[in-house]
Amino acid sequence: MVSLLDEKALAEQCRKQNRHAQKVLFDKYFNKMMTVCLRYLKSEEDALEAINNAFLKVFAKINQYKSEGSLESWIKRIVINASIDFVRSNKPYRRNFIQTNEFHLYGEPGEENTLTSEGADALDFSKEEIFEMVAELPPATRVVFNLYVIDEFSHRQISENLKISEGTSKWHLSNARKILKEKINNAVIIKNNNSGHGEETAELG
Repeated sequence: MVSLLDEKALAEQCRKQNRHAQKVLFDKYFNKMMTVCLRYLKSEEDALEAINNAFLKVFAKINQYKSEGSLESWIKRIVINASIDFVRSNKPYRRNFIQTNEFHLYGEPGEENTLTSEGADALDFSKEEIFEMVAELPPATRVVFNLYVIDEFSHRQISENLKISEGTSKWHLSNARKILKEKINNAVIIKNNNSGHGEETAELG
């Protein structure tokens, strides 16, 4: 029996429509890919719909995987695209996109709203805490932030995938940085206050 521990062997068996191999692949990558979906789609129900569509595409397009790169990376790209497709087809998500011609209503976040100034403070937070802050961003802003910062899409690629202007993509990225900067600063204040209270209690004891 062929070992399915190796990515190339697993992909080859999936190309042959081996049901056991397909189940092994699904079980192996489901949790990681669900995490990717949940970065884009806050509702678990929406994420489940997107990830099921993604794995259907994985099995349908497995012949396109040439074993030149990581199978996980290839699957992840399909999962990201499935999440983007869900965003594009879902009116509640689409309604959250501020278009370039609406800047006069909402303002345009300035270039000073970057994460570099509070980068040192961000190091005091766990990856889970940072991801929780990202998850609390407005839906469209969260999608653009994930695409640009985490999955390294360019503004042009985001524009093409989401059918928005590059200016709109830049607005949401800047808005994300502004919101995250405020969240990090507020969290730092709370942590410092809690730390101070702890020291005061220890001295009184």
